[in-house]
This record gives sequence, C-alpha cells and structure tokens, in this order.
Amino acid sequence: MSNLAAHNPTKKKMEHKEGLHALFDFATEGILITNEKGEIVNMNPSAEKLFGYEKGELVGRKIEMLIPQRFAKAHTSHREKFNHNPHARSMGAGIELFGKRKDNSEFPVEISLSPYSASEGKFVIAFIIDATARKKAEDQLKSYSRELEKDVNNRTMILREAISELEKTKEELGKSLQKERG
Repeated sequence: MSNLAAHNPTKKKMEHKEGLHALFDFATEGILITNEKGEIVNMNPSAEKLFGYEKGELVGRKIEMLIPQRFAKAHTSHREKFNHNPHARSMGAGIELFGKRKDNSEFPVEISLSPYSASEGKFVIAFIIDATARKKAEDQLKSYSRELEKDVNNRTMILREAISELEKTKEELGKSLQKERG
C-alpha cells in the first residue's frame, strides 16, 4: 500500500473492499455463502463452474440443490444443528461427501464451513474443493495395494511349497544316507 493510502482512510477502505472482492472472485476454490435458512446468497465463479451453473442462477435457492438427493434430507437436519452451534470446521470427518452438478452428475468434495454474522443476519461461508483427483489417486493406491498384497501372498505360497519340497528332499536324502551307512 502506498504511503498516500496509509494516510487516506477512504482509499484504504476502498483497497480493502476491492481486495475482498478479488479474493472472492478469483479464488480457485468454490466459495458460496448461505443464510440461516440455507438459501444461497452468493457464489463465486469457481463454485458456479464447479456445479455447472451460470452467474447468479442459484441465488435464493436452497443449498440442498447442490447435494445428491439421497443426502439432502439428512443435510437439512445437519444444517439446522450447525445453526444452533455454529463454529468453523471441516465437514464430513470420516465420511465421503458428494456434490451434485446441474446435470445431476455427482463428484466427491471437501468442504469447510465458517459462520459469520452481519447486520443483515447470520451466514455461513462454505469453501468447496473438487476431490475427484484426490479420490482417484486414493482408489488407485488402494488398487495397487491390493495387487501388491496378492503378489506377496502368491509368492509366499510358492515359497512355502518350495520349502516343503526342500524339506521332503532333505528327509529323503537323510533316509538314503542312513541306508548307505547302515
């Protein structure tokens, strides 16, 4: 910030506001804001793109529109509980979360929530990340792990069979040696 801005409260306030708008508009994470009723009051361009909607298309609609139908009813209950005890947190510890696009396709998401109050009421900011790449990498790692475990089990079985054969051969050689000595 320039020296002039430091001594000019109006300019400082304007730069602060512009910075917040830039943060919201240009963030690569999806950001959406809901009111206490679960109505979307604002979405950044990344969130709109993530869910496949046009600018402003979801304003005034319930957040549950972005959640697969099988989870929407439970989400309403979770949202109401959150409103009674709002606190910043990540969602879905230990469970997989999914978002629903406009075309009804689903994708794994990571979400964190931050409540705040303003003169207009209480709101929640949701930060949303498409977890498709992470989920795919995890699934691939699990697949590799299963394949490796199969290979280890197969090789262990082959080694056990080889050891068993060696023990039989050793036994037979021992018997043959006994016959020759005795």
